[in-house]
Amino acid sequence: MSKRVDLKLILAIIAVGLLSFCGVIVETAMNITFPKLMRTFAINTATVQWMTTAYLLIVATIVPISAFLKRRFKTKTLFVTANLLFIAGLVVDAVATNFPLLVIGRIIQGCGTGIALPLMFNIIIDWAPANQKGTLMGIGTLITAIAPALGPTFGGIIVNSMDWHWIFIS
Repeated sequence: MSKRVDLKLILAIIAVGLLSFCGVIVETAMNITFPKLMRTFAINTATVQWMTTAYLLIVATIVPISAFLKRRFKTKTLFVTANLLFIAGLVVDAVATNFPLLVIGRIIQGCGTGIALPLMFNIIIDWAPANQKGTLMGIGTLITAIAPALGPTFGGIIVNSMDWHWIFIS
């Protein structure tokens, strides 16, 4: 077996990994915005938490059906769909003027993230040479695992220096 990993595979892992990273970093960054969102939309803690709960419920619903999606659609189709959904959710959130619209945007974003998270590992399992799968799985995990550590700091910087909408724009 070849010890070299195909450049196309590396680029695919990076592309899907970055999408997963973005989904997780935006999620953890938004947790910092709760007090500001509560003031902006005149809502309480029980209501504002639905922004996170709805997102995570959608991600948790879509991830388990990834095997079905993988059988039904091509990898490229799933990748493009995940990107379009994630970007559409970002746009809705960036222009949200009320809390229900923000939650709708988060749900759309969650659909994209829910497709992207398992897709990265499916690409590694399907395309990587056997002797490289472990290393590439580790790299894929690292890409996604860094996001929760950076998200709150990113969110705090954005919220303290700009409007919360900028989390979705930057």
